[in-house]
Amino acid sequence: MCDPFMLLYSTNEINDARDKLDLYKKLGAKCGISDADLWRFRKLKDSAVNPDSGEVIPSPFRMSGYVPFNGPVSVGLILAQRTPWILFWQWMNQSQNALVNYFNRNATSHVSDKTLLTSYAGAVTSAMTIGYGLSRFVKGYFPRERAVNVLKFIAMPTSVVASSVNCLIMRWSEMSTGIKVYNQSGDEIGMSQIAAKKAIQETVFSRMLLQVPVFVFPPMMTFLPPIAKLLRRNPRLATPVTTAFLFLGFGFGLPASIAAFPQEGLLKESSVEPHLRGHGDLKYNKGL
Repeated sequence: MCDPFMLLYSTNEINDARDKLDLYKKLGAKCGISDADLWRFRKLKDSAVNPDSGEVIPSPFRMSGYVPFNGPVSVGLILAQRTPWILFWQWMNQSQNALVNYFNRNATSHVSDKTLLTSYAGAVTSAMTIGYGLSRFVKGYFPRERAVNVLKFIAMPTSVVASSVNCLIMRWSEMSTGIKVYNQSGDEIGMSQIAAKKAIQETVFSRMLLQVPVFVFPPMMTFLPPIAKLLRRNPRLATPVTTAFLFLGFGFGLPASIAAFPQEGLLKESSVEPHLRGHGDLKYNKGL
């Protein structure tokens, strides 16, 4: 689902993949589609379609588009030294994150326009407030030369808090309405608030994990003696070197953080609401 090459397929090809998978569900092996093609169709569908709503997600907000579209913004966050630029890149980052959270949510619970705006405002406000406060503190506390290096790391705490707030507010309505749960055969059993809480906790934690390889790994690598020496001799290489390390960390970190929790979560029968018991362990879509 994180493979950027999945962005090369058109909407028509995505819909065709869905049709072929539906045909296989109806006819089984009689459909005449090879196993290799079925796996390819499934990969394409999973990378581009919300499993609850069935909607095709716009390219910039798919997990397969997260690295190529959010990567440049993350580079800006690490390299920004002036407070106005720090605020600008935080705004850009949380604007995209809000839409990523929306399109990859569990869509069995309705999200109102008010919730969307609240999530967006909360994430942007928290990111810009923390970013502004930390940048002013760093510039006032450290000597100028050291402050430049410390500023590279303030994207980490601001992004951890903002991405968590963004995800929490965006999906808060799921806590009250619950999300759909299914038995082992895939039949819908009902709505569970316990499943919603677990799904949100897992998603928030995976978002927090992602910030480490994206905002800690790249600046740390630039302090390694050989690389630091190279950058002192050629300051113009700072941006391409940081970009290379960020895309490397982002590229490996994104699938790792998503894989920390399965998208199809499982609830033990003993842990669900009393009215949902009697169907065995239940499944739910965590969202991404």
